[in-house]
Amino acid sequence: MDVTTRCRACSRELSGEALRCPHCRKRTVPMHRGEGRALLGVCSALARELDVDVSLVRVAFVLMLFASAGMSAALYLLLWAFIPAKAYGRAPLQGTLDWVSKVANTPVDDDSPRWEKRV
Repeated sequence: MDVTTRCRACSRELSGEALRCPHCRKRTVPMHRGEGRALLGVCSALARELDVDVSLVRVAFVLMLFASAGMSAALYLLLWAFIPAKAYGRAPLQGTLDWVSKVANTPVDDDSPRWEKRV
């Protein structure tokens, strides 16, 4: 039996093993750091997204590390913080961002009575 899925962008029917929709070129699975991880999985996620060999991405990061005097290490950690480990999981930084947005969007009720304790 042939397994099929639907494209999330254009709703066309795709085969189960298709990585991209042939019509709109959108990925069927969101970017994640899943299989093929060596250190934190950022290079494997980028290689899967760009459809290149993972060793090319790793070599590019090492070359950027020496050329940028370490700034690519900050880029690597930033990408790790925003790319989830599982296909439909949460990124490591997502919990912190959710907490900040919840605190920032808490309404302040200025009309409430204020009680003072006088001694």
